[in-house]
Amino acid sequence: MRPFILSCDAHISEPNDLFTNAMTGDLAQFAPNAVIDGNVRTTRLGERVLMKIQADFFAHKVKPDDVDTGRKGARDVMMRLKDMDRDGVDAEAIFPSLGLMVSRIEDADASRVACQVYNDWLWQRLDGLRNTLIPVAILPNVNIPDAVTELKRAIGIGFRAVMMPCAVLDSCPQYNDPEWDTLFAVAEAHEIPLLFHTAVGKVNIRAMRGPGGAVFNYTRQMSDAIEATAALVAGGVLDRHPGAKIMFLECGAGWLLSLGQRMDESYFNHGPSVLPKLSRKPSDIVRDQVICSFQNDPGFIYTLKEMPAQAFVYATDYPHSEGTFPFSREIVDQFMAMPDGTDEQKREILGLNAARLFKTTPELVAQEKQAALASA
Repeated sequence: MRPFILSCDAHISEPNDLFTNAMTGDLAQFAPNAVIDGNVRTTRLGERVLMKIQADFFAHKVKPDDVDTGRKGARDVMMRLKDMDRDGVDAEAIFPSLGLMVSRIEDADASRVACQVYNDWLWQRLDGLRNTLIPVAILPNVNIPDAVTELKRAIGIGFRAVMMPCAVLDSCPQYNDPEWDTLFAVAEAHEIPLLFHTAVGKVNIRAMRGPGGAVFNYTRQMSDAIEATAALVAGGVLDRHPGAKIMFLECGAGWLLSLGQRMDESYFNHGPSVLPKLSRKPSDIVRDQVICSFQNDPGFIYTLKEMPAQAFVYATDYPHSEGTFPFSREIVDQFMAMPDGTDEQKREILGLNAARLFKTTPELVAQEKQAALASA
């Protein structure tokens, strides 16, 4: 039987004026927006330029014998269901596009408003499809109390997952700080997974310029995930909240085993200097509470001899060029054919692990999608 596929990383494109309409007056200088000039798309906060990419950034991923949709499913929900069917994907966790830039806003009022505007819009936008297109809320990153307040509000609305920055702003404590216990306690109590998406927060996405920059900069993004994991484990935040789950998206997956082993080595060899003392080995905390998505790196499967299948999930990163659309069916087939890992483990990784985390089932997804298509 074909496995149930849940991509834990996919994106939706907001209306171009979503933030600029709501963030006026003094807040306008922080409103995420994008302008296109020729073939260059510039993403900004107000007038401040954050990044530039080619407007047709996915053109090299078009199948030569296929009619490309232009990723219209990024905006049109019904077109998205068609793209998902084409790609063999049953359900997706939905991250923002412009909303990713909210994590760069350093003004507390602007960050709060931007998160509320996006979360309210996303919840309504995905009405009737929230098992198939699972909405992921965004949180203010300027300070922890505001993040906790919006987390509680999002939970009250019905969100089952929230996005976190891989690297915090200067105004926030680092992830080893006990101040994060407040937020992790809320997430643990409500069984809300905390999803750390690459390039979110104070991340230097242009760390190297010149020769090799494109490869270096994208490759090193896993370093942010490694550092965030190490801080949350070594600082004791995860140990004090054993029911909390954190997930890293678009950061690779093969490093998870070696990080746990390296942290064990550091913890025991530098024992006299280690504070706080943990109730479990660092590698046990990693195995129990940290989850990584694989995308184009199926070689992580070799680590299943030491790591549980529950530590891994799948992602396509639709519609981004570094994602697997429209070749996801081929990648899943290749993954299922790999000699390492059992079919049961692979099915868990491709969809069932995420379904449990997001409190949905393949049956709910199928029923919801059928109803949406019937009413279209």
